[in-house]
Amino acid sequence: MKHPDFAKRFKQAVTHAGVEDTQEALARLFDVSTVTIWSYRNGEKLPRMSTATRIAETLGVSVDWLLTGAGPGPLGNKEGSNVTQGPRIQGRIPLISWVQAGAFCEAVDLLEPGEAEAWLPCPAAHSDRAYALRVNGDSMTSPYPGQRSYPEGTIIFVDPDKPLTNGCRVIAKLNDEVTFKIYAEDMGHTFLRPINPSYPSMDITNMEVSFCGVILGSYIPD
Repeated sequence: MKHPDFAKRFKQAVTHAGVEDTQEALARLFDVSTVTIWSYRNGEKLPRMSTATRIAETLGVSVDWLLTGAGPGPLGNKEGSNVTQGPRIQGRIPLISWVQAGAFCEAVDLLEPGEAEAWLPCPAAHSDRAYALRVNGDSMTSPYPGQRSYPEGTIIFVDPDKPLTNGCRVIAKLNDEVTFKIYAEDMGHTFLRPINPSYPSMDITNMEVSFCGVILGSYIPD
């Protein structure tokens, strides 16, 4: 049985999401084979529910719309619906360990699906080398209400190809230790500063430091 309407919606969602539209790229993005992507594009079969959910989350559409055409699609809501779309997902990036993050300071190899703890949907535009980390410790936790804070367990999205700017949040490696801090330039010196005032700032002006990426955003899992 052919599924031409699904094929049309799949193509529409891929185009709207702005992800690379090749069989190889989509296979990596959705963790399926290129043959499976071909079958979706040509309406030869429907994805399993688990795969359809992963595709829908990545492309920023509802799984009901993707499979049946009902519910919000990539162009907005059906008339009279009180459901609004969340931020458009820009792709999935690997959730990795802090040891792996340190390797991003020296290596440019992309991770394969099995090398990451999970692949998470990311709403921010990012390079192919972007990754996610789970925050450890409380040096980036603010004790003051209303201030930006990254409590332990927060997931942060990191892009090694985003340029450093004064005040940005970074992943840095110094003395073989990978750390999450604020990058600051002040009076001709450069610093790595915590948010939590219980921890000291580090003057890194004359230190050998590698930067493993700049923070794109974060979320706290339920």
